[in-house]
Amino acid sequence: MVARTHVGHVRESNEDNFVVLPEMGLLVVADGMGGHAGGEVASQLVIEAVEREVRALGAFAQAAPALALTAAIRAANDSVRATGTAQPQLRGMGSTVVCALVIDRVAHVAHAGDSRAYRVRRGKLERLTRDHSLVEEYLRENPDATEDDLEGGYRHLVTRAVGAAATLEVDVTEYPCEPGDVLLLCSDGLTGPVNDDAITRIVARAQGLESAALALVQAALDGGGPDNVTVALAKVG
Repeated sequence: MVARTHVGHVRESNEDNFVVLPEMGLLVVADGMGGHAGGEVASQLVIEAVEREVRALGAFAQAAPALALTAAIRAANDSVRATGTAQPQLRGMGSTVVCALVIDRVAHVAHAGDSRAYRVRRGKLERLTRDHSLVEEYLRENPDATEDDLEGGYRHLVTRAVGAAATLEVDVTEYPCEPGDVLLLCSDGLTGPVNDDAITRIVARAQGLESAALALVQAALDGGGPDNVTVALAKVG
């Protein structure tokens, strides 16, 4: 497992956070919202809460990963909201989250928001998550439409996020993996400027995960780097 992040060319601070824990088979990427301080704090709280809860659940997390990930993300939701209440300057902050817990070659993927998970298998890219965003809902309801039909300001609105409400619905799905599969988790700082075909080529041609992570971040920067960009990759053995 490897992960890399970059502030990009436009933002003054990096509101993304990540954690990769090979010994647990856990990867987490969070993209904070709420301004300079709020976004950074929210995403940090998210990754800390998910790691802490999965560790605390121990054997239960291995036996019931979907329940464990849901509980962990809801604990993160409580943490973000409690901190926002205690510190008025952080009120209204939130974060996306996407995480994968890999157990016995099965990837259990959970998310809220528009950070994504992909699987690359034999040179083909498969998107494992559906964005919780206004764009995704619009395209689902209007199959012939494109993102260009929406004004720019609406493209970044998420319909679900950690910290946004007292209760949080978490999507969790399991995906059987094969040896050689690569899992990619990322913030929208990658998927905005870099399309799926380019992501596929970069991962397929890279000499290892480290090279892939660096090349993906560079592709986002070459595409203008309009947002913070974070990628986390894991290769299934």
